[in-house]
Amino acid sequence: MFSPMRRAAWLLAVGLLAACGSAAGGTVPASVRAGTALAPSQTVPTGLGGRVWDVIPTNAKVVALTFDAGANADGVASILKTLGQDHVAASFFLTGNFTTDFPAQAKQMAAAGRAGDHSISHPDFTTLTDAQMRDQVVGAEQTIKKAAGVDPWPWFRFPYGAYDSHAISVVNSVGFVPVGWTVDTLGWEGTSGGITVSTIVNRVLGSLRPGEIVLMHCGSNPDDHSTLDADALPTIIKDLTARGYSFVTLDALRGLGYQVLTSDGGVHSFGAPGYGTYSLPPPVTGAALAADRVTGGYWVLKSDGGVNNFNAPWCGSLRGKMPSGTKVTAIATSTGKGYWILTSDGGVRAFGSPGYGATPAWLPAGVKAVGLAADPGTGGYWLLKSNGGISNYNAPWYGSLRGKIPVGVTVTAIASSTGKGYWILTSDGGVHAFGAPGYGSTTAALPAGVRAVALTADPASGGYWVLTSDGGVASHDAPWYGSLRGNLPSGQAVTAIAGE
Repeated sequence: MFSPMRRAAWLLAVGLLAACGSAAGGTVPASVRAGTALAPSQTVPTGLGGRVWDVIPTNAKVVALTFDAGANADGVASILKTLGQDHVAASFFLTGNFTTDFPAQAKQMAAAGRAGDHSISHPDFTTLTDAQMRDQVVGAEQTIKKAAGVDPWPWFRFPYGAYDSHAISVVNSVGFVPVGWTVDTLGWEGTSGGITVSTIVNRVLGSLRPGEIVLMHCGSNPDDHSTLDADALPTIIKDLTARGYSFVTLDALRGLGYQVLTSDGGVHSFGAPGYGTYSLPPPVTGAALAADRVTGGYWVLKSDGGVNNFNAPWCGSLRGKMPSGTKVTAIATSTGKGYWILTSDGGVRAFGSPGYGATPAWLPAGVKAVGLAADPGTGGYWLLKSNGGISNYNAPWYGSLRGKIPVGVTVTAIASSTGKGYWILTSDGGVHAFGAPGYGSTTAALPAGVRAVALTADPASGGYWVLTSDGGVASHDAPWYGSLRGNLPSGQAVTAIAGE
């Protein structure tokens, strides 16, 4: 890795970060300077504390493209255009001052991938007091949430890559996980520093490994005004794709891959860690599955309303409390903690999470509630009905398939995008996007007699996976890790898929 101290000295010398303000004051929000905003609302996700992550621990061929934003936004438009054309998600580490100076670009960057916290004014954390470090992290989080509309938690990048073990512990104390890089492209040195597009591409390819984290920058060099990282991006994406690599955001540090649930209660892990399974006694079957994004574990919803928890807290169930004549149809993870259980009459029961309403009184005769998805933006949820309609609770409504369901097919699942909006899956393999980007369907690829039964978003890439009744998994702008096709346990059916 390029020397953090040499990098810091060079950036300061040329004034690349001159717009960033002072270390402990400057544009730090008054509430933070007064000490009123330092209590963290989150904690470090399980297993991610105590270190700086410079590579995603995986054997999967994935790369995380990351961009630091601290001085200017000269390369932003080009970067976002390339990412959009190639359907690639990236991570953006924003300083609070950049977000204040360029709110429109900050909002666009957050929508194009994953936002991270890069401090307010880009100081060297090894020179700050504990209070100043906390102010920098929490103050930037507040600013980013207000201007860009997203929470950068839990990802943080030390300015200049300068840190020590104590700085890591302070950043962890306010709930954030420090992220470094596997390779620095050196694009920030510009053409005046002897760097070219070829230099950047060769550095990325020369350090290539599963889980590589690439450091790039959004701004231009102050001497020659070059935006070499933006210029090199199309070739980087092309060359990595040709080598079989997919692209993820830093959310991949919290888990990669997916789990597939079979009707006997078996949880089969692909690319994601497995935390156990449970053989269900007939006639009870595994009905639905939800991942716990805090712990990396998961919950299995059983047909009797019970919930089995694996490396995830148990918050309650509907076992013995099912409304007469109904069945459980879905379980969804709250964006905070806990989960919701959906019953076929449209009831949404909250366990360890807030409840925002249900639809029992509003379901027309013959219509059932079949799917449930949490809105990561508001903490609310969407309920999918068998007629293709959507009911929204503390979440915006983007549209539905009511009156538009293809002839001869049924709606089978709903999944929320990692950005905004949701996708609806139909049994013919169609994925219909509402307020979210569409990355394709499996309609033309389904063998005769095979149905699409479940759908889940990939929080790391922004794409999604479709589970088919033969145990197959189709990936759309998401890495493929395997499936149960040809390996389904005898007499069992696949019922759910959950992305880590």
